[in-house]
Amino acid sequence: MDFMHERLGFPRRISSRLWLITLPSALVSFERRTDVPKLPGTGSRALGGLLLAAGVGLGIFSMRQPDTSISYDGPLAPVVTRPATMAGLTGLAGAAFILRSTTLLLYSLGLACVGGSGQVTLEEPSAGTLLGRD
Repeated sequence: MDFMHERLGFPRRISSRLWLITLPSALVSFERRTDVPKLPGTGSRALGGLLLAAGVGLGIFSMRQPDTSISYDGPLAPVVTRPATMAGLTGLAGAAFILRSTTLLLYSLGLACVGGSGQVTLEEPSAGTLLGRD
């Protein structure tokens, strides 16, 4: 873990604006300009809609009760216990299925794994941090 942070320069903490807005839009733009294979179209948009709706629901829940955490003690616990972070990752996965974006799906899965293992801390998104107020 120290090799990743010290030698390669990976940050220990990623701001919500960076991991939720900036990097995903750059990845989708990169994918559209290259020949990256797309996800299969059969049923992926319906699954994406369900994931996106679940992400929006978790996001509304976390906005209404910002200090709430989910009781969970298992794999990916650092990510799953924070509703706003889980909402962001679920929404990214849903958008990946709707856009049929392989790169965006791998990015959201990678963020969940890295955040869940504790190697990188994902900042919890809020309206203030996403809009630059905090």
